[in-house]
Amino acid sequence: MAPVVLEGRLAELSAEARAYPVHLLREGGTGLCLFAARFYGVNDAINMARNSMELTLVDTSDRVLEMGEMYECSAHVADAWEFAEEMQGEASEWDAVSVDTYTGDICRRSLDSLELWCSLARDVVTATHVLGMPYTVPDGWSDSLFDRNPKNGVNWLVLTRD
Repeated sequence: MAPVVLEGRLAELSAEARAYPVHLLREGGTGLCLFAARFYGVNDAINMARNSMELTLVDTSDRVLEMGEMYECSAHVADAWEFAEEMQGEASEWDAVSVDTYTGDICRRSLDSLELWCSLARDVVTATHVLGMPYTVPDGWSDSLFDRNPKNGVNWLVLTRD
């Protein structure tokens, strides 16, 4: 597949892209970005866009609708857990699922929901992880940490299917 040329605002975001385990993404695959609106996707969505992935963005902020237009993708103003549970009930799946929460209590809740996130993923799940925060790897998955912001002890927890 030819390299993706991003234009306009996406080209600007691409220049701001942060560390993400892009080597695990399917070129031309599908990606679900939960908690997508903050930073306009520079943590995850822009990396997926650069891999020609068809995206679905979810956030409680209306900003996600603006992002849907920018990324030319599906965007939903919704609670991530409610959206995920509905999609799980419909047996919907994406190649990659990114759960980009803030740190703190919501991060703890997200890590306690790894079974749910993994139920939506074919290949890989990435989730915000703070160094030292415990989690349980769902059956059938393997875990690793990917440096995201080592200075602040924030990583991507990366789960891949066995």
